[in-house]
Amino acid sequence: MRKAMVIAGLFAGVALAGAAQAADPLNLVCTGHGEAMASEYVRSLEWDRYDHKYRPKEGFESKMRGFESAVTLQIDGDDGRIRLPEKLIPPLNSGGDHQHWWQLDNLIVSDAEIRASYRLNGLNKPKLRIDRNSGEISIKGTGQDFSGICQKIDAGQRRF
Repeated sequence: MRKAMVIAGLFAGVALAGAAQAADPLNLVCTGHGEAMASEYVRSLEWDRYDHKYRPKEGFESKMRGFESAVTLQIDGDDGRIRLPEKLIPPLNSGGDHQHWWQLDNLIVSDAEIRASYRLNGLNKPKLRIDRNSGEISIKGTGQDFSGICQKIDAGQRRF
């Protein structure tokens, strides 16, 4: 009987330790590279094959542009937020605060991965996935991609 109580107590302690570990806040900095839709006004010359001469061409062109940057994530239980670099924020957006933090929706934190989405605007709700074993992050949305490696940071702790 005593052995059964000791074993049950050990299992309860392990379960409580796992629950406490899951409840700890998680702060991540993810560095990497991405692509975002960018448009610019261009002036150039274009060959006119019918008149056999160059003609001026001007207007706006949109294309994917590469960049290197970092995103920051804060997760506390079932609440989380992400801080985006300016290159991942479209001109028409639906919020975020003045420091570029966006609330995470549909946050799922498991032992193997973290999944969530966030709302940039009515048409763009990017999805993010973090592999908790490798630290790889991927963010996919309309007109944007980001991938990189995440590192855990502890608030108030010095790196060196």
